[in-house]
Order: sequence, then C-alpha cells, then structure tokens
Amino acid sequence: MKNIWILASLFIAFNVNAAAKPEHDPTAPRVPPDKIDEAKAMKSPVPATPENIAAGKKLFTGSSTCWTCHGKEGKGDGPVGLTTAVGPRNFTSAEFHDARTCGEMFWVASNGTQGDFSKAGAPSHPDGSGMVAYLKGHESELGLKTTPSVASAEDLWKIVLFERSLGGEVNCE
Repeated sequence: MKNIWILASLFIAFNVNAAAKPEHDPTAPRVPPDKIDEAKAMKSPVPATPENIAAGKKLFTGSSTCWTCHGKEGKGDGPVGLTTAVGPRNFTSAEFHDARTCGEMFWVASNGTQGDFSKAGAPSHPDGSGMVAYLKGHESELGLKTTPSVASAEDLWKIVLFERSLGGEVNCE
C-alpha cells in the first residue's frame, strides 16, 4: 500500500510540474520565411461545419493521437507533452489564434517545423519538430516510434478546424 501512495505522489508531482511548462512563443511564426506567404494564403477546402469540426476532434483525440502531446482538450497538457522541456502548443490560446492563420496551422501539421521546441535550446531536428517525426513514422528526438493514421490533407484540415474551434471563431475559408 505504501508503494501505491509513493507512486501516486510522484505521478501527481510530475504532472503538476509538467503542466506548468510554457509553450514556445505562440506569436512566433513556425513556417519558414520562404514559405510563409504561401502558407498564409492557404484556405481550407473543407467547410467549417459542426460535422467536420466533430470529425477533426475525433481524429485529434483518437487515431491521430495529437492529444498525446496537446491533451484531449488541446491545452498542451497531454501525457507525452508533459515529458518535454517546453510545453506543446496550447490550441485554446486566443493569442495563438490571433497570430496564426489556418493555412499556417495546416502547413505545420503537414510539414512540422524547423526546430524541436520540445527541448529548450535544442538544435533543429533534421526533419523538423518531434511532431513531423511522428507524422513520418520514424524515431523522433523524443524517442517516439510511431505509425500515424492521418494521411490525407482532408483529415489534416479537419484537425485544423477542430484546433481553431478551441480558440474561438473558425474562419478558414
């Protein structure tokens, strides 16, 4: 019984400490300068209907496992994200949504970013962030080996619509 209390205490302490970590600057662009205009101009071919947003949530919290870093409610408090040096993106942040377009979000979801913000001061991962390593299904700097099920652009747009809904108005068209 004593071991259970010790484990529970460590789990709670770990989660409280990890949840307090701030994310990387939500206003800083994560799309490379030579791609930013193209990304900003992208519009979703998927309409922001309640059905598509619900489908994006199902992908985000299910088979795509975005939630493992970003949390089931998109607050950047998922179990894998809690182990990183810098918190994952908090999609409920109005500051983030005011600074980013849907096209930029789609670009990052499709390509990852140059720089692994999961480790403070870490050098860029050759293929981008830990997230893009996840999308490509190889080992990331975090040691994750995965095979994601999100493959289509339509699925990624639905996820972006869901993420936008967490920050307020969804206007991706």
